[in-house]
Amino acid sequence: MLAEAPLLIRAGVSLPLRIRARGARIEAFVDGRQAVDVTDTRHTRGRIGLNVFGGRAAYQDTFVTAL
Repeated sequence: MLAEAPLLIRAGVSLPLRIRARGARIEAFVDGRQAVDVTDTRHTRGRIGLNVFGGRAAYQDTFVTAL
């Protein structure tokens, strides 16, 4: 685990999630607000994955772009 961001989101509410990874820095934004800002030198390239612990989530319109 790189970071935790405890968020309370009501069921049925859709919020945009944006993740930006530049080198060792990883930032996550939920509804335009920064939820995670972490540095991890172990994972500077590779694949992406999305997961939810202790709840459910649905993802749509997911894409990756180069910075």
